[in-house]
Amino acid sequence: MRDPNPPAPSGGFRVVSWNIRAGIGPGEPFPPGWWRHVSLKRLEAIAAFAAGLEADVVTLQEVAILNADGALLDQPSLLATLTGLEVRYAATHAYPLVEPETDRSVGSAMWGNAILTREPLHDPFALGLPRAADDELVEPTGADHALAGIPYADVEPGHREPRCAVGGRVALPGGSVGILTTHLTYIGRDQRARQAETIAETTGMPPPLVVTGDFNAPIEAAELATLRASLTDAFDAVGVAQGDDRRRSCGPWSIDHVLVRGLDVEGCRVAREAGDLSDHWPVVVDLRRPAH
Repeated sequence: MRDPNPPAPSGGFRVVSWNIRAGIGPGEPFPPGWWRHVSLKRLEAIAAFAAGLEADVVTLQEVAILNADGALLDQPSLLATLTGLEVRYAATHAYPLVEPETDRSVGSAMWGNAILTREPLHDPFALGLPRAADDELVEPTGADHALAGIPYADVEPGHREPRCAVGGRVALPGGSVGILTTHLTYIGRDQRARQAETIAETTGMPPPLVVTGDFNAPIEAAELATLRASLTDAFDAVGVAQGDDRRRSCGPWSIDHVLVRGLDVEGCRVAREAGDLSDHWPVVVDLRRPAH
């Protein structure tokens, strides 16, 4: 039986992008009192699966640092320890954990993105992304959306949850490579477009460059146009067309992406053998510097 995950080709390197849903596991809707559903056993399984992918860089979204009832859980540090990799983490907000039954605050949490690498990142950075204003509409009046015509001031605060990117440069075969990962908003196309534009502006760093994340939109979405204009989609590079079922990374949706500049894409796939460790599956990409 063919190994579904052979090592990266000699002289190349492997990058993974995975939304791990903080170790809660799949299921809709997002559970109230979500911190009660975080499973250490699941986080250990996520780390073991990520390590088994033999990646040089693992980028993760929906990674939490939280304390509930006085118990601290530092997921970025835990995942780094379990995988034996270095970690960088960014979150740009914290919020209270409130028991849904009693309305009692029992702690707080940060919700962000992490990068795990064999060698420490250098020139690291974190970047907060744009949020919608109170008077902006979630979607234009008349749009085919349940919140069309409604201003953000009148919807739940989570619809403007602060989003961020984390990145830096890392030593990989052949030299330094820029890495950035992010998680764009799940609601409001204009808000998501501004976040994508900010990422595109940030990726002016010298190539080679890899940008990953859960963009909450397919790569062909209008709001991702600035990213498409400045970076190459890894699936496109290996001939997997937009809308192809092989791109699905979260149920029926193809919303997790790896984009590159100044690199050749040797392979790109969704690792669905991860099963139900998260509500997303990892995207696994093999890269190589162009031959001169």
